[in-house]
Amino acid sequence: MKRIIVTALAILLSVAYTFAQKQGTILYENTINIHKNLSPEQQALKAMIPETTTQNFQFIFNEKFGCFKSAPSQKPKGIMIQMGGGDSKTWFNFEKNVFRKYIELDNELFHSETKIEKITDAKPTGKTKSILNYKCEEYKSEDGAYSFWVTKELPSYISPLAPMFLEGAILAIENDMLSYKAVSISEDFDEKELKAVQSEEITAEQFQDLQEEKLSEMKAMRGKVIKN
Repeated sequence: MKRIIVTALAILLSVAYTFAQKQGTILYENTINIHKNLSPEQQALKAMIPETTTQNFQFIFNEKFGCFKSAPSQKPKGIMIQMGGGDSKTWFNFEKNVFRKYIELDNELFHSETKIEKITDAKPTGKTKSILNYKCEEYKSEDGAYSFWVTKELPSYISPLAPMFLEGAILAIENDMLSYKAVSISEDFDEKELKAVQSEEITAEQFQDLQEEKLSEMKAMRGKVIKN
């Protein structure tokens, strides 16, 4: 009798896993600690700017593709700090196991493709908690700087911070300088957002050069504003 009950439970769990949500939209709240991101030369600015800034992002997905982008009509709370290309989209091709980061410079759009690979230095701590009714396990990076809360109940390789991927969907990332936390999940999604944007492909090195060029332009503009 016990064997029959165990077998039935195994079948039920297998069916539940098979019908896990495979499409939808996850809304993440991203918080950046501005004070901790200031360089030693910028410490005097602490008195003039808020400690943190918050902005919302979406991860839209189905079984084949994904897209991470800033939430439409969502204005950041506090001063907006652009990191890693600002609010440009990151596009995912789950079939080819790659993600594509976009960057715009001088009204031209470029992208670089990278293979989706899970990070190997993050290990489970044994801690669990529920995020939006999804059971999540905590993983810690090797240096202890990052905590990742991962659920196996959503498709693998969902992450608000590429290239940080684990075997499961990352619903929260905790760090002293920035954090992401899923605040809502729905089965609705905009299929148009899952189409790759027309852009010119460049190498990872060229992409890094463009990021540095864009960052230099932003710093120059901020300098002009301060002088004025």
